[in-house]
Amino acid sequence: MEQPNRRKFLIAAGAGAGAAAVGVAAAKAGLTGPDAPSGTAATLPAGAGPLVAYVEDARSGRVSVLTGEAETVVHDPDLVARLSRAAKGRTA
Repeated sequence: MEQPNRRKFLIAAGAGAGAAAVGVAAAKAGLTGPDAPSGTAATLPAGAGPLVAYVEDARSGRVSVLTGEAETVVHDPDLVARLSRAAKGRTA
């Protein structure tokens, strides 16, 4: 059996990761939730593709963002809080 790798995982994630990219980008830009400016649409960077945001420990505010074979680590407790609420089906 072939060993899994990050690229194959991202390819398999496809549409779900694309939807997550839009949600994460909008949340990161502050364009979601009750304080969002009305009539403002989130814009993605040129060439934005599928990505996965992984929160290992919500208390640390550390988010690993995986795209292609690259990993970027950001520290954003507010983003982690919004993602945690979204995962539990709450928006506020």
